[in-house]
Amino acid sequence: MEKYFEIVNGCKMYEDFFNWIDETEKIRKIYNDFSNTYGIEAEQFLPTKSRLFIVPTEKDKDKFFMDFTRDYGEKGLRQFRCNSDIGRYWKRAVADMPIPHKPHYLQYGFALYDKYTERLFNVGGKLYGSICTQSNAFKLTDWMKEMKASDFFKIIESEERNG
Repeated sequence: MEKYFEIVNGCKMYEDFFNWIDETEKIRKIYNDFSNTYGIEAEQFLPTKSRLFIVPTEKDKDKFFMDFTRDYGEKGLRQFRCNSDIGRYWKRAVADMPIPHKPHYLQYGFALYDKYTERLFNVGGKLYGSICTQSNAFKLTDWMKEMKASDFFKIIESEERNG
């Protein structure tokens, strides 16, 4: 069963989603400044408070060979060693910065007891989502305003056309 909905403006999840977008922009700016300072070419990164992971370019692999841990993660993700200069500088750069995490429905009292997939995106200040699960025994909460699948996909198609 799949349900489509708009998240009601003013609820905690709505506020947290747009805070997540703001915090993601801030951490992106910190990373961009950091990567420019230290000559990191990689654009894809995964920040934590104590570690920095990147998907290194070939130049990054050569330049920072001794600074990376031995193991590769998913899709080529590499971690800078915590005791490397880059690792220590990153830790200082984000010491006072929260690391953003995208909100998920289960954090807000929504209960599912089966495997599920979810979508959450915004268009023009409105927040839309969907949940797909094999279970038929789930109901939307009061902060989820159900909508027709056709209306939901019209919004997606319109966004794809507009870029």
